[in-house]
Amino acid sequence: MSITALRRLILIGLLLAIGLGLSLASPSFLKLDNLMTLLQEASQTGIVAVGFTLVLITAGIDMSIGAVIAITAMICANFLTYTHIPAFAFIPVALGAGCLVGLFNGFFITRFKLPEFIVTLASRGILAGLALLIAVKDADGFVSNVFIQDPVYLGFGGTVGPFYIITIVFLVLAVLVQFFLKRTRSGTNIYATGANPTAARLSGINTDKTIFAVYMFSGFCASLSSIFLSARMMTAMPEFGIGSEMDVIAAVVIGGTPFTGGIGDIWGTVIGTVFLAMIKNGILKLGISPYIQPIVIGGIIVVVVVVDVWYKGFAERLARNRARRRTAEQDRAAA
Repeated sequence: MSITALRRLILIGLLLAIGLGLSLASPSFLKLDNLMTLLQEASQTGIVAVGFTLVLITAGIDMSIGAVIAITAMICANFLTYTHIPAFAFIPVALGAGCLVGLFNGFFITRFKLPEFIVTLASRGILAGLALLIAVKDADGFVSNVFIQDPVYLGFGGTVGPFYIITIVFLVLAVLVQFFLKRTRSGTNIYATGANPTAARLSGINTDKTIFAVYMFSGFCASLSSIFLSARMMTAMPEFGIGSEMDVIAAVVIGGTPFTGGIGDIWGTVIGTVFLAMIKNGILKLGISPYIQPIVIGGIIVVVVVVDVWYKGFAERLARNRARRRTAEQDRAAA
């Protein structure tokens, strides 16, 4: 059994065990409303995590995703406040802004060979400042809390039966991207770029184009998540999404996509987002201070990374031992 399959089984087992424990500790945990809310929270992080997974598979990182959520919310707030343009007309513009940020990140990463962390961190700072700059303000120049009343826009925060629309979109997006990764040549190129970019280039893969595409898709997913978030909250503030990078990184890494790249898939990310949402939901249901959440999430990331590093070293030693044994057997056969 591969380490990916083993990790997934362990994660599903932990998910079931934690769910059982929470249902015993808090009878309201298994109520339909709470489960739907849990899936809504998972989907909010999960949509961003789907795009981030592709970035991480290429051995990159995108620290601008939280700020993309903020700038997208402010773009929508400006359209809603100062224009009469219908939501279905300006939403593509807002989604295009996320793609544009990804294009900016991809350009500096590929053209100038700058570290992904530095480029996207700089983008994060620029976008966070722009979000405050273009935020809707009152007569005194203070940021105003925009109350969204557009019924079309608010519809994104609604439900279809018991399921929130965001949950349905998340699951459809996950299925489509998983198919793309596993069944298309472009998906194979993403894995090859992360596993060994030099070998990928020598085999004819345009790694720069691949990096451009994954960063643009990451920005698109962050913008899409922002629209659902502001519709759900019925407001838009420039602080939306700032700091959410930790949750996204945790969900993707827990799901089995390492920082080293070349490995991972969307199903693991889906399980990781549900696992993370369950942990956060359980903390609230048990009456534990919400300030403990970042401590728990940070601890989980450390544990997962340590396990990944240990297993990588173990696998390398195992491969070297097998190579030595094979060489020894060949020498004995030749003698």
